[in-house]
Amino acid sequence: MDDSLPEILQRRFLQFIGVSTTAFLAGCFNDASGETMNTSSTSATTDGASEMAGTTTAQTTTAEPEPTLRTEYNSRKRYGSPGTSFDTFGDPDLWEAQEGEKMTDTKMKRTGSQSLKLTGQDGHHVILQRRLDEPMDFSNRDVSAMIRTTTPSKIGFYIYLYDTDGNHAVLELRSITYRTPDIGWFRTCPGIFGTSETGPDLANISRIKLQITNATSDDVEAWVDDLRFHPKPDKGYIILSWDDGKRSYYQHAASVHDKYDLPAVLTHPPKPEAVENNDFMSLDELHERQSKGDEIVAHGSVKNEFDEISESKLEGILRRNKQWLIDHEFDGANFVVYPGNSYDDTALDVIQKYHYMGGMNQSGNINTTGVHGFDPLVLPRTIGENLEISKQVVDNVEKYLNCGILNFHDFENDDTMPVADYKKLLAYIDNTSDIEVITFSDLWRMRRAKQ
Repeated sequence: MDDSLPEILQRRFLQFIGVSTTAFLAGCFNDASGETMNTSSTSATTDGASEMAGTTTAQTTTAEPEPTLRTEYNSRKRYGSPGTSFDTFGDPDLWEAQEGEKMTDTKMKRTGSQSLKLTGQDGHHVILQRRLDEPMDFSNRDVSAMIRTTTPSKIGFYIYLYDTDGNHAVLELRSITYRTPDIGWFRTCPGIFGTSETGPDLANISRIKLQITNATSDDVEAWVDDLRFHPKPDKGYIILSWDDGKRSYYQHAASVHDKYDLPAVLTHPPKPEAVENNDFMSLDELHERQSKGDEIVAHGSVKNEFDEISESKLEGILRRNKQWLIDHEFDGANFVVYPGNSYDDTALDVIQKYHYMGGMNQSGNINTTGVHGFDPLVLPRTIGENLEISKQVVDNVEKYLNCGILNFHDFENDDTMPVADYKKLLAYIDNTSDIEVITFSDLWRMRRAKQ
């Protein structure tokens, strides 16, 4: 292959012939205890209680199969326990409750004999701490956990890593859009949000804290189980995700993506037949964007959020939209973006019949994920409304070898930065050497590779 080809085009060529190479592919705030945090800090490498394999290296896998209407397997079950187990909470005495309450729960469990139930009353957080027998290396290790909560809209889930000098990094899932009352377990593998003013020595971590952050003055309740470790990839990744198939992207952003050879992930219009509407990209324009390296994935109807409609109606929407993508030869049909980011347990059961990966748990601030440990149908992403926050997402995934999904809709919307700022963002990404802009297909290949 000609080494002068842009990296994106090389990857598309490899996909076409049937192989892909996986690796080819300062602000401050206060935490609950009042400690000053720095969102631009140290680098991010594996050792520890269960020996991890280190960085993800180049590997060859078969190309994604042609999409079929029904999935061949339930991705949440097949890829539900990635990495290496660290703690299934069989010994709750290892964890000290510094705030809130903990109790074992032998009925509500995900792995092993029990989980830990965490409650915070009257607006209080829940904070658990475990001191490690000896320092562990987290410089090239991500952490995931299974979470279940009856109060998802009220909490964020944070993992703090403290070195022997008391400096720390915080891994954050800032927002959960799992809708009540139909809740269930999901795995989260939060990326690093920031660090203490003096960044930690991630190769010398002596304490782990789990924190349920209460965003209200109400009581909160959650369960945690099956803490696992995952090797980091060899670089950071960004996905530029555009919902609703609006022509705004085609008119103002597509040419800039082509200039820098950066792919985007686009959805079809909320109703596929809206391609005949001038507000949305036409069928020819969507095909043109696919030929340029963009990926076209499924969406729902904006008026029918997945947690608000019947199981049969949701199944009908998913079948219709995926079949439309297959009929029109769009290769991203195995992936889906939820309207309003909303879902519940029943919706996830239906979605897995048609899609392997999707989501989202969406936040207006840095909300990134580890590459190898996330729940396939509960990805997180960051709203692309603010240039500086979006650039910080880019900086964080470069430093900490995570993945950031930035979400946009229409340059006319408040939730999408202006055209001029978007051009600055793409230029900033292009000038950042140690990240790669990828598609959902690329992320899914990496997620499967480190089961």
